[in-house]
Amino acid sequence: MDILLVAAYLLPILFLMAFVGRAGKKFIIYLFWGFLASVPMLVLFPRGDPAFPLNPFMSITVSPLFEEFFKALPIIIPALIGIKNQDEDVLVYAMASGIGFSLIENWYLIHPEALQLTLANFLNVLSRSFSTSLMHGCTCGIIGYGIVLIRNFDRRALPVLLFGFYTLAVTTHAMYNLLFEKYGEIGAIIDLVFPVLLFWLLLTCYHVDVPALFKKNNAL
Repeated sequence: MDILLVAAYLLPILFLMAFVGRAGKKFIIYLFWGFLASVPMLVLFPRGDPAFPLNPFMSITVSPLFEEFFKALPIIIPALIGIKNQDEDVLVYAMASGIGFSLIENWYLIHPEALQLTLANFLNVLSRSFSTSLMHGCTCGIIGYGIVLIRNFDRRALPVLLFGFYTLAVTTHAMYNLLFEKYGEIGAIIDLVFPVLLFWLLLTCYHVDVPALFKKNNAL
């Protein structure tokens, strides 16, 4: 059981390090913010308490709205006050905040008494530690990419553009939860693959000047 609990809490950080490739002091700060961002969610939507059973409808609708808001605050606020970071740094910070959030979520959703050291339980922990954690990081990364794109637009468009990317992140999160809640094993398999594809798409977007590519195509 102890091995499974250690895996549940440490594997997301190892996956994050493998995907983003580097970390620094700010990485730890944003990871810690993810821990703090989970607190209001646990107050609003208690997990693991029989008196407050997890409602599938809430997990698909209301929960993603609040989770994405709290996770993204530390990357949204600097953008609003004019602080700029390198594109790659924004991705790292967004991923760190999202995965930090998922660590606390795992703590509440994975019950120690149910974690007998079996292959099925190990695969369940591996799935949550990898797939769900990467999903949380990527949805926060979507909002971060919106912040990167905003540099190419008038700052007066900032609120509208941010809201658009926030809505996209919420929708992605809700789709992930819907697949898990409604489509059983097929949904679980899709949920294992989907965050990986989303991460590579985000990584490409962060490293390629997509707006410039569209401008070149329009000029031809």
